[in-house]
Amino acid sequence: MGRVTDVTRSEIDTSELRREELSYEELANAVRELIDATVRTKIGADDVNDLTAQIRAASAKLLADAHPANVGLLLCADGRRRSPSNPVSGRRNAFAPPLKVKRDKDELRAWSTFNLGAAYEGPLGHIHGGVLAMLLDQILGMIPALVGLPGMTAYLNVTYRRPSPLFADLNIEAKVDRTEGWKTFATGRIFDAEGRTTAEAEALFIVPKFARERLERRQKQDPMSDDGEYEPNIWFNAPKNLM
Repeated sequence: MGRVTDVTRSEIDTSELRREELSYEELANAVRELIDATVRTKIGADDVNDLTAQIRAASAKLLADAHPANVGLLLCADGRRRSPSNPVSGRRNAFAPPLKVKRDKDELRAWSTFNLGAAYEGPLGHIHGGVLAMLLDQILGMIPALVGLPGMTAYLNVTYRRPSPLFADLNIEAKVDRTEGWKTFATGRIFDAEGRTTAEAEALFIVPKFARERLERRQKQDPMSDDGEYEPNIWFNAPKNLM
């Protein structure tokens, strides 16, 4: 997945690309475990110094062949383009949980379950509020594609109802509230195993101007794509002034 950007599915070896994807995902899993271990370790300074040198050596090896800056959307073995660096759902981002979201186009709804550890702590024993807002922004941002209006966040209002515990299964869901022209309004919430809401949000997403002409043509869309892209190249050459 690391070397494929603007090629089409017919131009790639799907089996080899999938093997590469799985390798990168496993690397992210290992680094995710390392992040957790780094936060929780109590080993002595000498051992920490030795491990620090080893980790920096591993980083140098990874950067021997790397993207020069951001990665963007990459073509996957299933023919879809996704963001592997997404901090919520990116399969190659060790900071990401990663959130695996399910969607129902008929119900215009998305949902997932997650469990966050020590690296995401804010209030003692609970998840940082900024992390919760990020999770809500991600799942709410997947909703507009279900109505054919993949847009960008214009505002996100989050209300915290009660602390969200670490090391516990939590649920997150979002749904369409209404649409107005190029705008999609969505609502969502995070709730615990007992159904108690810990945080809720309302958001507005707007289709950027550069994408509207293509969307007006109603080209074929896969609403189940992770990043809600309307067509393979719609987000690739976006101008700096997106709106």
